[in-house]
Amino acid sequence: MINKETLSQTDFLYNYVVSGSVLGYLEIRIVDNVIDIINIFVNEENRNQKIATSLMNHMFENEDYNKIMLEVNENNIIALNLYKKLGFKEISIRNKYYKEDAAIIMQKED
Repeated sequence: MINKETLSQTDFLYNYVVSGSVLGYLEIRIVDNVIDIINIFVNEENRNQKIATSLMNHMFENEDYNKIMLEVNENNIIALNLYKKLGFKEISIRNKYYKEDAAIIMQKED
């Protein structure tokens, strides 16, 4: 089950819950119909079970937005592949954003 928790007027948390345990979450900020993905996390022992995909798809279906923005470490190939599969496009790069690694800025439009 996925439930939505309100953290503030602009910040929300989608929790992926099974038998009372949170297996993963998606933290977002919504300002002017633009969603910024702050963080997405799945417990290590629960990875490769499509939990992150479920969280993202749930957000797509339940939020009103014009576009969604995120940044990801250039070396996080698993996350990059997920975001591309979900329709995100690379729009910019921030060199040395993560110490020596670049951040890839991605966007998905409604």
